[in-house]
Amino acid sequence: MKKVFAVIATTATLSFSSGAFASGDPEAGKALHHEANCLQCHAAQPYNPQKTNTFEKLVAAVNFCNVNLNTGWFEDEVLDVAAYLNDKYYKVK
Repeated sequence: MKKVFAVIATTATLSFSSGAFASGDPEAGKALHHEANCLQCHAAQPYNPQKTNTFEKLVAAVNFCNVNLNTGWFEDEVLDVAAYLNDKYYKVK
């Protein structure tokens, strides 16, 4: 229950405005994504754009992994990874 609360609490603090999306750096996100070896868990079906169809959901999903896998990313890094994933897989607005 603590982890779920931590995800909700941390996600709630992230800004979901279009300004936050614009501030995400996909190149930095690509490096963080690679460094964290995200495809170790997501290799069979890398990512599902039908299930995660908004940038807010994408940020929440990235932050879920961040908290549960203890990657130690800061909020801006979560946004960077979300921006990278959006550019590469999701293409949400």
